[in-house]
Amino acid sequence: MRKHFRQIHSFTVLMLAMFVAQLSGCAATSASPSTTEFSTTANDVSNANDHSPQHQQHTPPAVVEQYSDVWEKIQHANAIDVHDDAEVRKQRNFFDDKQKFMNQVGERAEPFLYYIVSQLEARNMPLELALLPIVESGYNPLAQANGPAGLWQMIPATGRNFGLTINSAYDGRKDALASTDAVLDYLQHLYDTLDNDWINAVAAYNTGELVIKAAIDKNKAKGKPTDFWSLGIPAKRVQTVPKWLAFIQIIRTPNHYNLTLPPIANRPFLDRVPAPNGVDIGQIANAAGLSKAEFKTYNPGFRQGVTPSKGKYQIALPLENIGPYQENHDKLYAQKRYDSQSYIVKSGDSLGAIAAKFDMSVSALKQANNLTSDRIKVGQELTLLTPMAANDEAQTNTSKESSTKAKASNTPNAVAKPVDKPAAKATTYKVKSGDSLDKIARKNKVKLADLMKWNQLNAKSIIKPGQELKISE
Repeated sequence: MRKHFRQIHSFTVLMLAMFVAQLSGCAATSASPSTTEFSTTANDVSNANDHSPQHQQHTPPAVVEQYSDVWEKIQHANAIDVHDDAEVRKQRNFFDDKQKFMNQVGERAEPFLYYIVSQLEARNMPLELALLPIVESGYNPLAQANGPAGLWQMIPATGRNFGLTINSAYDGRKDALASTDAVLDYLQHLYDTLDNDWINAVAAYNTGELVIKAAIDKNKAKGKPTDFWSLGIPAKRVQTVPKWLAFIQIIRTPNHYNLTLPPIANRPFLDRVPAPNGVDIGQIANAAGLSKAEFKTYNPGFRQGVTPSKGKYQIALPLENIGPYQENHDKLYAQKRYDSQSYIVKSGDSLGAIAAKFDMSVSALKQANNLTSDRIKVGQELTLLTPMAANDEAQTNTSKESSTKAKASNTPNAVAKPVDKPAAKATTYKVKSGDSLDKIARKNKVKLADLMKWNQLNAKSIIKPGQELKISE
């Protein structure tokens, strides 16, 4: 009898457990998702209920993204609580009806916003942090102030502290993807340090970690709360905070502020591949099927017309252009005509004087430094592109001429006679897989400049296997 009762009891417990599980499943289905929705299709449901052998190994359901627009995903994040603060209202009113500005932001953010949001999501950080570059730079990766630079307006010391490379050839703060990685590391550090408050973290990002830490310690000593709103920091010391919070509210309900958000597809746009060293960026763009301007848009960190000759760097390309680039990257050749130097502007300097001093044009000097005007400041560091190979060649020719003249002057009654060179036999070379212009020139013992001239090629030209090239005049 007891055995029979235990069996009935066990069966009853089992049925109750199954009933509770079903109720939990219904509740989970009706709950509103926050950022990413995990859903199943009708086939998934039928497979889950099928206990036949072929369905014993359960496969997790596919992740179905709920939002087609990245802005919409940020709108529904709701991780940051925005107080009805007077300074926040002031900033909201300022940006009310500024559609032209929002259009510019949308255009600039389009290549980068998905990456930023996906990184925030992967780190379990508030998606609203993706709005911070609107306040910092208007989402312009080339934005440059006296010290800060890039989308996130990082200062050099902070950038280097969090792993960014900054030199005369490359500025990681202007690399939208690399700087995002560094800034998110920094913001997470600030959040962990400043009582796990994201608004405190953004305030510290703006005004300095020690300022916010001192305010927190002061409140703790008085037994007061340490959230941002309780710290009583004047708005003028943390101007980024009310602007950022205002944009959180604007993005959540743009129609209320007479604004529309230019849609940005909620899918990957860019990916990174290793950058070739010392290659003209025009070549790289051409290999990927991009214009030079497009390549610079996606890779604003490179400060010169060529990639750095040493070190490991990455280039960002639209997904659809990575295949063509990989097919053509073996044909890229290193740019050997220039050597990178830097120069610190002194009192009395001008672009013309500096360009003349280093035997280069003013336009080349401006291009190397992304200058749009002729204004320079004392103490400013300028990147120089000096035509070293051309100088070497000129020196070689001068040396040869000097040597010839010296020999002639040491020979009594020497008379300079023209010497006819034997006519060079016209030959051609058929391009093989893996060849580059530089490799072909070295293989055939001709100058790269001559090879390009004979075949009417330039630094951006791409050669293909089977193509015939002249290797003599």
